[in-house]
Amino acid sequence: MTVHCEHLKKISLFQDLEDAEIQQVVKCTTPRNFAAGEVILKEGETGDSLFIMCQGEVEITKALTLILEEDTPKEKVMVRLRAEDGVCFGEMALLENEARSATVTASTPCTLLELHQQEFLALVRENPGMGLKILLRLAQVLSRYLRKSNQDVIKLTTALAVALGG
Repeated sequence: MTVHCEHLKKISLFQDLEDAEIQQVVKCTTPRNFAAGEVILKEGETGDSLFIMCQGEVEITKALTLILEEDTPKEKVMVRLRAEDGVCFGEMALLENEARSATVTASTPCTLLELHQQEFLALVRENPGMGLKILLRLAQVLSRYLRKSNQDVIKLTTALAVALGG
């Protein structure tokens, strides 16, 4: 599979990298293909890799913690991602070996590049300048996720307070 630098430059983690640095990242990845309907990541399972979307579309879902009725959905679609939008997922797994925070399922046939934490950390150690660029972008991405989560908590708290009349 040929990966073009321009495609990876659309992805925020890699947008500050030179073409040669992007090629170094690509050399550390493993191409993966998933059929439509196939689960790529499962919420709650330990993760140790990031996935870079090259082709296809995925759906990210989260399990609901309160199921009131038998016919109530057990999970909620949070977002759909398309490869042409320049996206990746599983960023937190580059920094820690913790449970995945969501399930990712291929909506269409997907071609992804998988970057494991060990390869990522070796790449960062061997190329500190490049590593700094990626880690700064990673910090910005995770900060943006945290900010959005905080806003969502405020919205939900407000809605709950209104619903309870207080």
